Amino acid sequence: MTDNHDDRQTATASAARFELLSAYLDDEATPSERYEVEALLESDELFAGQYRQMLRIQQSLPAMSVPSTRQSPEALAAAVFGEIDRPRKRNLAIFGGGAIVAGLVSLVAGLTGLFGGDNTQLQFAFKNTPAPLMVALNDPILSIPVKSETGVKVPVSSPSVNAEEVN
Repeated sequence: MTDNHDDRQTATASAARFELLSAYLDDEATPSERYEVEALLESDELFAGQYRQMLRIQQSLPAMSVPSTRQSPEALAAAVFGEIDRPRKRNLAIFGGGAIVAGLVSLVAGLTGLFGGDNTQLQFAFKNTPAPLMVALNDPILSIPVKSETGVKVPVSSPSVNAEEVN
């Protein structure tokens, strides 16, 4: 709690010193305030640096040009928001363009492999070699229960028994 209090006191003292320096530069300070500022300029290097910076700003203000034409508030707001949106639009264009180029490269690479390459995977897919198909309808691997009027009857047969009967 004391840290916040100390920070507030430091900020208040700094703001007061800034106001004092500003009044000194604008020739609005009383003689006692002028004396206080001059003493601070000699003893405090940070205060002297702030004085030099404010003096440069004050001296450069009259040299700044004022725009000759006045813009409407709507036009000014549009220009400001246009400048804010410009980096976002540029990033969108860069990433969007990169995605389009990557898509085109993958499309060309895929078409090249499909029509002109020595792609063994595609050759395997297009081979017309019949694979042997074996379906065991008469000799199932598992016994299939048969439902009769007296109940469920499970036949006692297996592929090996049936194979012996056939031979």
